[in-house]
Amino acid sequence: MEAAGDVAYRWDILSDGLAWGSSLKELLGESNDEIQSGHGFNNRIHPEDLPIRLKALSDHFAGQAGYDCEYRLRNNQGGVVWVHDRAAAAFDADKTPVAMSGTLRVVTTRKQTEARLERIANYDELTGHFNKTRLRDELDQALTFARRFYVPGAFMVIGIDKLAMINSAFGYEVGDAVLVAVGQRLDRYVRSSDVVGRLGGDRFGVILSQCREEMVVHAMDRIIDGIREEPVEIDGQSIPVSVSIGCVLFPGLVNTAYDVMAKAELSLNYAKRNGRSCFNTYRVSEQQGLVHRHAMDIGAQVQQAMRDHRLLFMYQPIVRADTHEVVEYEALLRMRDEKGDIVPAGAFIPVIEQLGMARALDRYVLDMAVDELREAPDTTLAINISGLTASDQSWLRALISAVRSTPHIAPRLVVEITETAALHDIEESARFVNVVRDLGCRVAIDDFGAGFTSFRHLKALTVDMVKIDGSFVLNLSRNVDNQLFVRNLMGLAATFGLETVAEFVENAEDADFLLKAGVGYLQGYYFGRPALKRNWLSGQCITPVPLVAE
Repeated sequence: MEAAGDVAYRWDILSDGLAWGSSLKELLGESNDEIQSGHGFNNRIHPEDLPIRLKALSDHFAGQAGYDCEYRLRNNQGGVVWVHDRAAAAFDADKTPVAMSGTLRVVTTRKQTEARLERIANYDELTGHFNKTRLRDELDQALTFARRFYVPGAFMVIGIDKLAMINSAFGYEVGDAVLVAVGQRLDRYVRSSDVVGRLGGDRFGVILSQCREEMVVHAMDRIIDGIREEPVEIDGQSIPVSVSIGCVLFPGLVNTAYDVMAKAELSLNYAKRNGRSCFNTYRVSEQQGLVHRHAMDIGAQVQQAMRDHRLLFMYQPIVRADTHEVVEYEALLRMRDEKGDIVPAGAFIPVIEQLGMARALDRYVLDMAVDELREAPDTTLAINISGLTASDQSWLRALISAVRSTPHIAPRLVVEITETAALHDIEESARFVNVVRDLGCRVAIDDFGAGFTSFRHLKALTVDMVKIDGSFVLNLSRNVDNQLFVRNLMGLAATFGLETVAEFVENAEDADFLLKAGVGYLQGYYFGRPALKRNWLSGQCITPVPLVAE
């Protein structure tokens, strides 16, 4: 037991006597004689943790669970030690607990590591405020609360004016000190119920819950005036600081935390262009109101189409560049309207993303794809998802459930996420990619090249495939600049051993250039238009059809 780092004990419940199997010196820095009863031991447990242990004991004595818990013990030096306590009770004929035998193990180092990792995941290292990810989660909760109970709120993005100039004049250490000082003042200028976080760079974010517009304006005036009127004192130097603020009122016409943050950034940029040290609130013009109402109509149509099962796939083949053999199909989402006409994805997908409905739609698409793969055991399908789904745990749970119930679909499912969405939050996207690949599915970056992915980004995103953005492929054989760009992209992909697909291939010349450039797979009208009919040709070669002017 000593070699394992454990201390054994036996507790006689009837007499409350507590016997130890080895010395408590390593555990608490004191002799065994000082803790000889269960009551005395309870007195050493941290007051916040004692209810946890008592609940675990109660559940164990009632036969509802094994006894296994962690809590803090106080030692004679005034410090605390985290311990992992595992034990089992002995019962008499009446099922009354009479004794308990178990072990204690010190887990202080592990607990400290867990606390440090949790802090890194949720807090900004410099200022100690929530980081961008945690702030976005808090904003999502505030939006949900505001919609459910019809209460107003606001989100502010606060930018420190000309922080780059402060860094250049006084050094980055002073610039960091200014950031810390501004963060501390924000804590004083807002209510205790408000949430302050750092978005990165020179920007902070503040969530004002249950706050009317006139109160929001007062808060912004107070922040701007307070920071401007009180210079930051650092090492005897008085540094004048001012801030600009962009604000979005909610719930209003905003639906997601991403949407709120983006509009607040636009408002902040307007405030900076308007002379700095001022604020701007995002407003919707009459024309924008008409656009929003049209978007809401489209959103309602898509929701009804989901209920009526009028969303469907059109399938476009992806072929090997050398043999033109079909290897998989991309499942392209379409909607059949109430008249029976097919509505292209471009007419409703952007609106769905703006309305915050992308996650629900992506879940619907996943279910459709899983059903198709189950019915067609020899077919591989690629589906597109939005950037928001990369942080959607329910979508991942649905995928995990589908793969567990039908394991053979995993290697035949390719999940495509756009490059710009993947780069929006590289760490979150990397976690998503890892989970999907661990299930046995493949992941592709769509529109590769549109967001200028760097070497570092591709190293973080351990995807299987990249799909070259179609804008670089159209008329490629006659565009020298695009040819150079494609070769550079191919070099980047080859460094990581990634498979490559070129989209929008429409003629033999472009297909031939792409083959010679090393592209592995081709997709476009030259090899087949998207079709509703499930005419699976997996493993067969396609005879290309030159485009004819219509």
